[in-house]
Amino acid sequence: MDKISGRAVVCISSIDWDPLWTRKQQVMSRLPASCTILYVEPPITLLSPLKDRALRRRWLSWRGQLRRLPDRENIYLLTPPPVLPFGNKFRPVNRINQRWLLLFIRRAMRRLGLKQPLLWVYLPGSVDLVDALPHELLIYDCVDEHSAYSGLINRRVVLEMERELMGRCDLVFVTAPGLYEAKKDWARRIYYLPNAADVAHFSRAAAPDTPLTPEIKALPCPVLGFVGAIQDWIDLDLLARTARAYPQASLVLIGPVGAGVDVGPLAALPNVHLLGRRDKEVLPSYMKGFDVCLNPFKINELTDRVSPLKFYEYLATGKPVVSVDMPGVRDFAGVIEIAATPEEFVAAVGRALEQDTPQRRQQRRELARQHSWDSRVQFMVEKIEELLR
Repeated sequence: MDKISGRAVVCISSIDWDPLWTRKQQVMSRLPASCTILYVEPPITLLSPLKDRALRRRWLSWRGQLRRLPDRENIYLLTPPPVLPFGNKFRPVNRINQRWLLLFIRRAMRRLGLKQPLLWVYLPGSVDLVDALPHELLIYDCVDEHSAYSGLINRRVVLEMERELMGRCDLVFVTAPGLYEAKKDWARRIYYLPNAADVAHFSRAAAPDTPLTPEIKALPCPVLGFVGAIQDWIDLDLLARTARAYPQASLVLIGPVGAGVDVGPLAALPNVHLLGRRDKEVLPSYMKGFDVCLNPFKINELTDRVSPLKFYEYLATGKPVVSVDMPGVRDFAGVIEIAATPEEFVAAVGRALEQDTPQRRQQRRELARQHSWDSRVQFMVEKIEELLR
């Protein structure tokens, strides 16, 4: 990492730094400590508090907030003020929003003394910002099929912005085979690089000295567990079917519930336990008590082109894994259960409970070590340094 050391990085992210750590935070936190990193959180829109009241306090912050991470002194977070809604439906609105965002990014860069940074973006809409922000290299890390999201978007507009963005990039990474096939002709240099796990952290779930949290210890066994944000791409009907098929089991979901997601019917089942968000530092003590880890995505275009991050974290625990059939997990068919239908998913849970062995647990942990964030970031840095002068 010699060439990248000491350089400035501006990361325009699609997710806040806290509370859920995803690919963005894992990558930025592993760049050299000598790099000064400005992590730009996504602005909410003026309508956001109407959908999620928890965002009301942020809606009232009009000046933007720049703060330094206390445990990573080279990383600064910028929380921009609100923007106009409908930026993913109407290109002129996105252009206005990006110019507004640009004012705050430039101000933060001046305060930090950042010039000619590596500009690292995660959103197609950033295309209307990048030309106005001086940079040494433009990097796009494409982690989802953004045009397939539900909500206030126009698929054609999002795809148009993404195609333009990729055409301007020096380097593009994509997380899933479907993304690579769909977009490989849009970029000069594009690499397939799936998600990974913080292996050292999540392997603590298998360590004898990791305590089992009392919240899980008190539940009837077996425990069927899910960890992650509960958004509209999670198949709640499949989880409910599983809970009803195993009434003696405890179905545990750990993670925040997204705005507009109705978990009422699932939560009403007597053996379902929605625990809400838990700090990432304590997750191994929860997952230690899982008998089976569940990967219950809905099958659609979005999930067909996703690399399920939680799947790699499950592997690192060594626990049995049951997943719906999606491209991102098929290479692991020898050590997990993959189900193409709801009926197969329910049956696969039973097999996972009955047929798991210490040997298969060890195989999962060994596979996880091949898919660590350290190795992913090393690959990214190598490709970046090939282009640096």
